Amino acid sequence: MPNLFSHAHEPDYVSPRAAESFVESVVIDVPVDQAFDGFTDAIHLWWPVSEQSVFGDGSTVAILRDHLVEESLDGDELVWADVHEWESPSFIKLQWTLGQEQFGTAEIEIHFEPVDGDMTRVRIDYQQVSRLESASDGVFVCDWPLICSRYARFMGGAVKLD
Repeated sequence: MPNLFSHAHEPDYVSPRAAESFVESVVIDVPVDQAFDGFTDAIHLWWPVSEQSVFGDGSTVAILRDHLVEESLDGDELVWADVHEWESPSFIKLQWTLGQEQFGTAEIEIHFEPVDGDMTRVRIDYQQVSRLESASDGVFVCDWPLICSRYARFMGGAVKLD
């Protein structure tokens, strides 16, 4: 058996997906505990499902059990992220998987920090896959600036966008 392994076909290589780290933050005029509850317990009321969902209008987003999920009108449930840390009312850490499983996962950290009396800075630290690569791959990419602004509007409006 000549050349049994010397000319074996090279396996397909998938290069790591390029990602950039970003930070979105907003200061809202509510205490930390209310900011945390508004983000977690009321996420179904403010998440922009028409622009940022798999199932589209009529679906809902919720934190159920230890997951961030989207539920369709038909009751289909899709896990977007696993909740890795939950420190109420100051911190949530998500391991984002939706649309990125073949390339690994992304960490999203959401911090709730008191500022100037009863106001709260909500800071979202995340890694964003390049939009061009994502659009061509059909990968779901969150628009965190949009999400942050919808949350701030739901909570009464931003006092300050950082």
